[in-house]
Parts: sequence; structure tokens; C-alpha cells
Amino acid sequence: MKAQFFKRTLTAAAVAASLTAALPATAQQQSSILGEIEAQNIQGLTVTATNPETGYSRQVEVVDGQFRFPAMASGSYQLQVRRGDEIVATRTVRVSLGTNATPVIEVGDDVETIQVMGSRISNVDVTTTNSGLVVGEVDFDKLPVARNLTSVALLAPGTVKGDTGFGNTASFGGASVAENSCYINGLEVTDTRQGLGCGSVPFEFYKEFQVKTGGMSPKYGRSTGGVINAVTKSGTNMWEFAAVTHFEPSGLQEEGSFSRGSGGVGNVFRDERVSENDEYSVSLSASGPIIEDTLFIYALVNPRGTESTAAAATGGQFAPDTRINYEDSSGSDNLFWGAKIDWDINANHRLSYFGYSDERTTERETFQYNPNTQVIGDEIGTTIFERGGTAHSISYTGYWTDNLTVTGMAGEIETQYGSEPSNTECSTVVDTREVDDPAASCGPGGSIGENFDTNTQYRLDLEYYFGDHTIRAGYDYQERESTNVTRPIGGHSWTYATLQPGGSVQGDTGELFSNDTGAPIDYVSDRIFEGGGQFGSELSAYYIEDEWRVTDDVIVNLGLRKDKFEGSGTTDEILYSFNTDWAPRLGVSWDVMGRGETKVYATWGKYYLPVANNTIYRAASGVSDTTTYYYFDGIDGATGVPQGISPVNGSESNSQTTSSVSIVPTKPVFQSQEADPFARQELIIGFEQSINDDLAFSLRGTYRDVTSALDDYCGIYAYPYCVLINPGEDSSWYKDGYYWDGTQLDEDKLALFDGQPDEGSLTTHPNDTTIQMPEANNEYVAWQSELKYRTDNLRMNFIYTWSRSTGNFEGAVKSDIDQADAGITQDFDFPALMDGAQGYQANDRRHVFKLFGSYDIDDNWTVGLNSTLSSGRPLSAFGRGYPSNDPNIYGSYGDTFYIADCNDAGDCTYDRVPRGTVGRTPWTFNVDASIAYNFTVADVDMKASLDIFNVLNNQEATSTNEHYEVTEGNRNQWYGAAYSWQTPRYVRLGFEARF
Repeated sequence: MKAQFFKRTLTAAAVAASLTAALPATAQQQSSILGEIEAQNIQGLTVTATNPETGYSRQVEVVDGQFRFPAMASGSYQLQVRRGDEIVATRTVRVSLGTNATPVIEVGDDVETIQVMGSRISNVDVTTTNSGLVVGEVDFDKLPVARNLTSVALLAPGTVKGDTGFGNTASFGGASVAENSCYINGLEVTDTRQGLGCGSVPFEFYKEFQVKTGGMSPKYGRSTGGVINAVTKSGTNMWEFAAVTHFEPSGLQEEGSFSRGSGGVGNVFRDERVSENDEYSVSLSASGPIIEDTLFIYALVNPRGTESTAAAATGGQFAPDTRINYEDSSGSDNLFWGAKIDWDINANHRLSYFGYSDERTTERETFQYNPNTQVIGDEIGTTIFERGGTAHSISYTGYWTDNLTVTGMAGEIETQYGSEPSNTECSTVVDTREVDDPAASCGPGGSIGENFDTNTQYRLDLEYYFGDHTIRAGYDYQERESTNVTRPIGGHSWTYATLQPGGSVQGDTGELFSNDTGAPIDYVSDRIFEGGGQFGSELSAYYIEDEWRVTDDVIVNLGLRKDKFEGSGTTDEILYSFNTDWAPRLGVSWDVMGRGETKVYATWGKYYLPVANNTIYRAASGVSDTTTYYYFDGIDGATGVPQGISPVNGSESNSQTTSSVSIVPTKPVFQSQEADPFARQELIIGFEQSINDDLAFSLRGTYRDVTSALDDYCGIYAYPYCVLINPGEDSSWYKDGYYWDGTQLDEDKLALFDGQPDEGSLTTHPNDTTIQMPEANNEYVAWQSELKYRTDNLRMNFIYTWSRSTGNFEGAVKSDIDQADAGITQDFDFPALMDGAQGYQANDRRHVFKLFGSYDIDDNWTVGLNSTLSSGRPLSAFGRGYPSNDPNIYGSYGDTFYIADCNDAGDCTYDRVPRGTVGRTPWTFNVDASIAYNFTVADVDMKASLDIFNVLNNQEATSTNEHYEVTEGNRNQWYGAAYSWQTPRYVRLGFEARF
């Protein structure tokens, strides 16, 4: 029976190399060789696997006609079947990341025989149940793709580009861009603070990429979106050297777009006409044996540099570009170095070291700028930014018996976010009024303070094989420590605004002030955000999984994972603690016809997302965030600071709102008793069919929804803190000095305010009468179809995804207003902010077409194509007021789904505009192309390449200003103006020399 199973699922690794751009990702970090011997007499047979590049060799016995080499590093292996000392058969296979090699070898009675069972190699892998993409270095180098992990991820079905306000990120399966995780050589390199982006190494260092979009093994957790998994190159027994250069000159870049306010006829809002970018990268690598057959090294240094020019705004959605930044990231402070050292202690034990330094220093010079005239003014400051960091890990792989494999890893990543401004006197100034001479700061503004992260990781994984079962189990632990101390430059941050007649500004306990003068009035607010310290979180998890070969044609994966998330603030007291339920990960694959050509599969799983360290920073690092409102008599023309200020309500305390306090809460005050961690569940049903030797078709349906949305409620019953709750449910927490009875605060209890729970104050807040939140809803439905075509010279993928992403919140972050506070966005802060929130989400792209591939014209010339056609995303119109000033419903900040129309008498009517109902951004079409020429000079292999991105130079808007109002009743002149566009056409030149 098992012999027939392996015949039908044969995926010889020699062909796997040519299929890597389309094969599904498996659940393992390393793949295996799972083989079958066909012989009349299988007694006494052994199989030896040897990597000819490194000399590594290991022998196992053939048991019941089967042999297996688990957890093998990527590469080619020579298999030798022996009876005693006699070699009776040989075979060469290749193991790729995420692809098991499953050879079937027939051994004759009288002569050595090597026979591949089946008429051809199947291009459908019936041994896996999960979804994704595997891309090898060779295939990737032939594609016109930007050299970053996000660009690799965007090749996979079900991924779409995230909003540019979050940097270069991707959304997986309807999840927000802050719900993914990334690994390099098993070390998690996900951004610790907010979950936005990943650490990376130069692309010359990478060997293979694995993009997991669904159906993940329980080995992978802390992600409710997707997983990007990569391995780097290693040394071999042959010394090899390479020099790889890439250059993106500004002279070969097209001019960018710009937008105007007032419906396209007003002043310039965003200006990319001045944007320029000169970038170069040189990777110098050396690899080879330190001790032949035993100790190997791959080392790389990467001198690199970027010089860029870009306009910038101070004030985001309510202010235009008024600055121009010249940035320089070059020199010795930007030198990347990295190394991987592998030690084959013996055939059964290997140790590996992986480390790199990605520290970068950028000098930014900031000048005043008028986008209407494109006139550049005086320099107003210089800032030095420190980014990147260092990473180190030690990994172990041990084959303790033929059936038991043990792997382990210990590592640490340090990341810096520092900035050193030269101008520390000039406060941030934003002027949202429609005036001829808006106020402006005498410096770049912003904040200053110490800022860095450290992530220490450990993990242990076991794999045991017996009969029809492969059991995997493991434990992993992370300690994420952060330090963030901040204060506003100049001590203040001023924002000027106009309040129309009848308009009002909401306070913490009701209306703060209103305009009943019958004429517009100007005011200025001063937000002081300062404090911070050292804080952190601890994450741990257990998992177990059984890969069960039920029959020759059916494989079932049964897995469970349990996570624990715990965080503490600057006082070292526990702020939150979650011990999740056992999360199921189930999958089944059925070889329908029994020939390895038709697969039906399904997976169901639950995934938990940890609380980001940014949540601890905002809630428990001693940050004080207050905004005070003033009338003013004048403005200092040199500094932009208001003159003759007076509080709008007589005193500063009566004219102030509080978003956070310096007192650090503890868990009973911050986490509701009933709160469950953030979780998504996922159901996938798929079908794959091999049409012929070169062409395969697949169809997959995906359903995802959030089963528990953990978010912070900041309403009056939690004041002056925010409390973690599951929106829509009754929640209980302890009070700390502030007691709200529905109409007022109990002044007698204020003396108890100290961050600790008041004795006997545990209170249950019924959702229907106090919290008044809707149940959290986030659903994603998709159908993905794919055609994969592979020949010796042509590789092509065509993918079409229809999807729908709906709900009343997006996930960890909020794209429609570019709010990157992972897990604590303004969603669910107050009931008023959720009135109208149900609708199509900002990452909803209904139709996405992808076509990419490459063609080898001959031995020297290769051309590549990467194109995407995508429908636009929904747009909203956010207001700044609400029909009710009831503090039980509406708080002191936030964007609502109500637009106010106020008359001079002070009466306002409100138009409710639900999420995503005011249109969509345009369709975008992007075509990238490449051509490469391979040649040899004096025994040195060389390649020259040319990549052209956005060949057609399409520049449709990808995001627009969705804030309809600046203040209640006062329309934002910049509403509808574009924030960002498709990147203009640019060129990348490349050259390689290898010897």
C-alpha cells in the first residue's frame, strides 16, 4: 500500500527546483527526504544521503520498504542504496525549503537499477495541506521584483500591498499589515514594537523564501495574517567569491504626481514632483570550508547608500507639504555585515551560527518649502536617525535515532529607533486654518528621546516517526524588552484650528467648549505627550502535531497550540496576562484519483496575536498625554508660537483633555476579567489538478473571521485609563480613584488614584447600558484561482483573487487614517466612534490579477515580467463631531462617521456616512520588466541586468485624505486629495561577478 502511495506522490527534487516559484509551503522549517524502495528482498538495505557540496553524509536503515531523512538543509543529495557494502542503486534528489523530496527507487535482483516510478513528475503536491508560495534565489533573480521581503510576499495569492502610511508592508488574507510574522534561519525578525515590517538582510544573502498564507502548522504562531520564512546561504567545500551591485539612479526616474485641495482646484496638498532617490548597493561575499567536510562559512559585507529628496508635511491629514527633506544614508555607518557558520560535528549533529548587523544612520536636512511655487526656503534643522540593529543566533539539529530528531535555537535581536535633532528649541506647529499666511515652526519639530528594543528567543522542537504517524512537538519563548522615553521638542506641540458657529469640541466628561458667537472663531491647542521608560513582554508557546497517513491517498494533520502572553510596564508589575485556549490546526489532503494528479484538501485553524509592546508603551510607561485649548491674540512670526493665550474655559484644568496619565496601572485595572486575546479562525477548501506535464490549475476558497477582538475601551467608565476588553461583551475591572455613576465623577474617591485597584471596587459593566459597544466584526471571504506553467525555459504564474473584506474594524492597525498604534487604535475607544463603522474595510481589494514569470531566450539571455491589476479600495468621509455630547457615548477625540451642518444660530444637523460608502480609489495597473545577459570572462561568471519598474508609468492615487472635517462643521479643504500614488517609473541596473 505504501509503495503505491509514494508512486503517486513522487516530486523529485531535481524538478522541484524548477517548480519552486509555485509549490505550496509546508509546515516545516526544514524539509525531508521521504523515500520508498521497490525490491523483492528489502532485508538488510540501507540508504546513505550525501551532500556533494559539503561532504555531509548520513545513513539510515530501510524499514518496511521506506527510508526517511528528516530536517534536511536545502540542497542536492546523492542517495546510495546498499545491501551490506554493495551499492545496488543510486539517485540524486534536491530538497528545497517547504518541499519534501519523495523518491521511489526500484532495485532489481541481478543488476543495479534506478527507476523513477510513474510516467512523469507530478506538478501537484498531494502531501501538503497548507497554502503559500516558495521562491528560490535563482527564480527570484530572474524576476523584476524589488529586493525586499514585502515584494516577495506580494507574489503570493491573497496578499495585497498595505497603505504607504505604514511603510512597505503587505496584508495577508484580509488581516491588517501588523498581523504578520517573519523568520530568517528560524530567528523571528518581526518588528517587536508594532508588528509593522521585518528585519532583513541583503538579497545576495538569501537562498530561499517561503510565504505562508494559510493552513499553518502549530509550530508557527503569534500571527493572524501570514508568515514570511527565509533561509540564507551556507558555505560548501568549494571556495566561492561574488561581487553583486545594484544601482537605482535618480536620473532614470520619472517625475511624481501632486494633489490639490478644495476638490482639485486649491493649494497643493501633497507634492511628489520633487521626489528623487539615488540608491546603490554592493554585496561582496566569500564562502567556503574552514575545515573541509566539517566547518563552513558564508560571509557578506554590503556597502550601501541612499540619497533622497522628498516633500513632507507637519500635521498629517489637515496640513499640506511645507517642508522638504534631503536625506543621506551612506558611509561606514551604513555598512551591513553578516555571516553564517555551519559545523557538522558528525553525521548526527550540526551547529550553526547566524548573525548580522543592519545598523543604519541617516542624516536629514530640513528646509522650508512652498509646494505651490516649488520654492525652497531656509534650512530649519538637521536630524540624525539611527535605525536597524544586530542579530545573533545559534541553531542545533540532532538526529538522536533514525526516528527521533531534535532541533533548537537561541538568539537575540537588538533594534534601534533613535533620533538626534540639531534644533531642540522650536516646537511643532500645525495650522489647519484656511488663511493666506499659515503659522509655521522655526524647526522640524517632532519629539526626542531614547528608543530601542531587545528580543531574546529560545525554542526546542522534537520530531518522532513511527508507523503511519509523524509526531512533532515543541516549545518556544521570547522576551521582548523595550525602552522608549519621549518629550516634545520645544516642550509643546501647537495646532491652530477654526471652529464654525454651532460647532463644539468634546471633552473628557462632556462638551468642553462650543462656538455660540454666530461667527467663526480661531483657537489653538497644545498637546504635550511626554514620559516613558523601560517595559516589556514575555511570550511562550507549546505545540503538538500528528501527521497521519490514514491511507495511501489520505493524509491528515492534527495539531494543537497553546500560547501565553504577558506584559509589564515601567513599574515591573504585570499589566496583562493571557493564557490562550488550545488552538486547533487541522488539515486533510486527498489524492482523489490515486495518481498524484488531483488533490482536494481542507484546513481549519485558529490563530492568536500577542499584545504589541506599543500597547504597553501607551498604557503603562508613564506617558502623560494632555491637550489644552486656548484662545490667542497673535502668532510669533519667527517661531509660530501663539501669543496672548487664554484658556477657553477660564482655567487650564477646565480647558484640558487627558488621553493618558503618568500613573502606571496594574492588571486588575487595565485588563477586564473576561477579556480573551485577539484571535482569528480560518477555513480553507482547495482543489489542485495537473493538466499536463507543464501546466497545473488550482482553486482555493478561504474564509477568515475574528473570533475575539481584543481592544482598548477608553470611555468614561474607564477614565483616566483605557481598559482591554472584548468589544460587545459585558466586562469587569477594578476602579482606581475615578468612579463614574453615569452623570458625574465621585470627587471623594480621587485620593485613591495610584495605579493599584481599590479594595472591593471590582465592577461589572453591562455592555447594553454602560460600555455600549457593538460586537466586533471582521470577515474575509476569497476565491483564488491559479495557473502554473513550467518548462525548461519558461516559468509563468497567473493568479486571480476575488475577495471581500468587511467589518467594523480592520484589525491591529487602522489604514483609513494611517494609525499605527497596533492593538489600541481609536476603534472601540468610545461608542460614538463605532456608529457607522460596519462596512468594507480599507484593505478590501475586490479583484486582483497577478501575472509573473521569466523566459530563458538562450543560455545567455533571460527576460522577466511581473504585473498586477488591482481594483481600488473603499473610501470613507470622517467627521469630527457627533449628534450627542453625552460623555457615556462620545469622548474627547476620534473620527466619527457623522458630518455636521451648523448654522449661525448654533443649530447642527448631522449626516451619517457609513464606512466605505463614498467611492473607491482607482484601479491600478503595474507592469515591471527585466532583461539579463549572462557571460564569462577569464573563467569569471558575470551577469548584467536591467529592471524597469512601472514600465507604463501609471500613477493612479492609492490613498486619499478621508477626513471630511477639521473641526465639527468645518470642512477640511484637503478632503479627497491624494496622499500617495503608484511609484513612478524607475530603473535598476545590476552587475554580478562570481568566481
